[in-house]
Amino acid sequence: MPPVASHRRALLLAALVGLAGCRGAVPAHVAPPRLYALLISGGGDRTHNYQSHVLHLAQLLAVLRAAGVPPAHVTVLASDGTDPTPDLAVRELEPESAFWLIAETPAGAALAPPVTFANTALDGVRVEPATRPALTAWFAEAARRLRAGDTLLLYVTDHGSRDPAGGSDSRITLWGADASVSVHELRDLLAQLDPGVRVVLLMSQCYSGGFATLRVPPDAAHPGGICGYFSSTADRPAYGCYPENRGRNNVGHSFHFLAALAHGASLAAAHREVLLADRTPDVPLRTSDLYLAELLRRAAGGEPQAAALTDELLRTAWANPADSEDDLRLVDQVAAAFGVASPRSLAELDGNVERLQALAEQLRNQARAWRNGLGDAATATLARFVAAHPAWRARLAPDALSTLTPAARQRATHELLGALEPFVRARPALFARLTRLHDRAERTAAAAYRMDVRLGGVLRLRAILEAIAGRVYLATRATPAERAAYAGLVACERLTLPERGLAPVPALAVEPPLPPYADDLALARTLAPAWMGINFADAPEGLRRAHALAAGAAEVVAVYPDSPALAAGLRPGDVVLGPPGAPFTERNQIRVWTLLAPVDRPARLVVLRDGLRRTVTLVPRALPTKQPSLPGPVQVGSRAPSLHVRAYRGSLPRADLADGSAHVLFFWATWCAPCKAALPALRAFATAHDARLVAITDEPPRTLDAFFRTFTAPFPDTVALDTTRATFIAYGVTGTPTFVFVDGSGIVRGYATGFDPARGLEPLAGPER
Repeated sequence: MPPVASHRRALLLAALVGLAGCRGAVPAHVAPPRLYALLISGGGDRTHNYQSHVLHLAQLLAVLRAAGVPPAHVTVLASDGTDPTPDLAVRELEPESAFWLIAETPAGAALAPPVTFANTALDGVRVEPATRPALTAWFAEAARRLRAGDTLLLYVTDHGSRDPAGGSDSRITLWGADASVSVHELRDLLAQLDPGVRVVLLMSQCYSGGFATLRVPPDAAHPGGICGYFSSTADRPAYGCYPENRGRNNVGHSFHFLAALAHGASLAAAHREVLLADRTPDVPLRTSDLYLAELLRRAAGGEPQAAALTDELLRTAWANPADSEDDLRLVDQVAAAFGVASPRSLAELDGNVERLQALAEQLRNQARAWRNGLGDAATATLARFVAAHPAWRARLAPDALSTLTPAARQRATHELLGALEPFVRARPALFARLTRLHDRAERTAAAAYRMDVRLGGVLRLRAILEAIAGRVYLATRATPAERAAYAGLVACERLTLPERGLAPVPALAVEPPLPPYADDLALARTLAPAWMGINFADAPEGLRRAHALAAGAAEVVAVYPDSPALAAGLRPGDVVLGPPGAPFTERNQIRVWTLLAPVDRPARLVVLRDGLRRTVTLVPRALPTKQPSLPGPVQVGSRAPSLHVRAYRGSLPRADLADGSAHVLFFWATWCAPCKAALPALRAFATAHDARLVAITDEPPRTLDAFFRTFTAPFPDTVALDTTRATFIAYGVTGTPTFVFVDGSGIVRGYATGFDPARGLEPLAGPER
């Protein structure tokens, strides 16, 4: 091989393994006296300050203790510090295996293990408050204590918030209302330290990747540096925060990272372990990874061109497989762990991102539908149980449940399930229906989460590929300054804690690889619930009495465009009674029937319309990936939708409003102050345009009775009830007051929402004709 080619190949090999230019920089091993640690867990307030945060702190403290770091060098800023007021959200896991039978019912919500509150405490450590003054005071003291050659490990386990401007100025949540510290604010605090102090961040919080912009590439005049490891990017949340205090302490970036440190791994090696072992949607990154991605974007002239440049550089990397063996192995291992094909270019990956996002959203919608159906069926089953066991009626009353102590709640749950489960199992058809709904809800939710996890895996692979391409760029095209900057970051990141002993850590569950993407895709099709395409409400009580309807009779409130219901001829105001010979006997049973109906197979339903029963044939389809939109505000010049209202007082116009008289529809509410303020202008407008006023509300008669007993100002004579909101939806009403001016031919001539006293209602008349 010619000398020049040999030198270039050696340089490329060094770059690919991340070693170029790193010799002589910051040492990897740090003696205990030169290592300081600041641990931050703000929490915000006690309802969001989760038990998992304290578990993380305790685990890292054990690691530092085992490494021989002096206790005086370790500071913990957590929640409210030494204040004994409970500040930590804690919850036990569900103790009863059959709890799913009531979990989606109102009684289940009341009996679920509650979040309780404890005080943050860590053995042998004084906990200082995670407030802005405490943080500021710590850095002021650190500026006096830390010297060039020292290393500060800055660890954050917390919530975080995204840069509201969409950039990288993420924030760390501190203790107190809206208390936080942003990237640029932390940069100002770090600037107080001697520039020779190395700062290594380890952050397991939402949007933590924004803090990678804190980097300071070290050079001869700046031997320290700022670098870090982050659980996610600047635009993504992180996972692993929860109040449960047992059974889930192995979920998330921190647990896996700290477990690797406890077993003696360097931070760089721990990061690599996390890429494979942490099966959450997190996207673990290093400062050097983000620097290389930024370098490629800058060299390519923007994001769209960067992908092409990356793939070009990857082809160079793969041209020498022996040189790329370690990188290829990591790519293959991550791909296998997340159930996707192992990529060799961004072009192979980027199409998967949108597909995975869409499929995850589809599965979440399906899981939500199955849970709603389970809730309806479980609520009806519990009502049937209570009817057969009346002694439970008083015990399950909301007032009775709200006063239970935690111990009494646990006893009540145990006794209820002990009686309810045999009751359900003794009715095979009922038990089969509930089991099927629960199974579908659980499996669909699990598949949706796997899609989120798989997306995280794809984004991890993207970052790995960009880093490989970036190192090829460094070896073949970069300036000496760019190479030095990267070398400094790698040296900064290569921190290994002192080897004094191994720390005890919780056992982490070994998670199996995700199933192949194709398997979950097939599962999504199998688990798709059926869809009819209506909004519905209980049939009005008067209608049920007049026609002897069962409790499950459901009034159609709205019909979605291009839906099976529309194709079957259903329309607002219809009352669906159920299949012929099997009327719906339970409230919301129409939802359960629809979900479980065979997709694309015709089914017959009995419908009550205009007092007459008729049978329609409906062909359910799979729940769409995205729910179609209902009609928006009616357009001026269009035909007014039919009114589906009942008279509260006065006489109603024709449903199509095409009776030769102009009308002003006034959508209002008893609590709406602007509605009341608009009344004089409304009457004046109606008089000026010879229009009849129709006041339409979605509130029940008893509310109107109470309102009109005390409201004595002039009000429209005709008041209509739209308790199903069919007319509100048809007219696209998004707020009250809303005014619609309709001419005598039933054509909309004006539409306005809200009331401005200065302008009155003249804009409702529309342009002069």
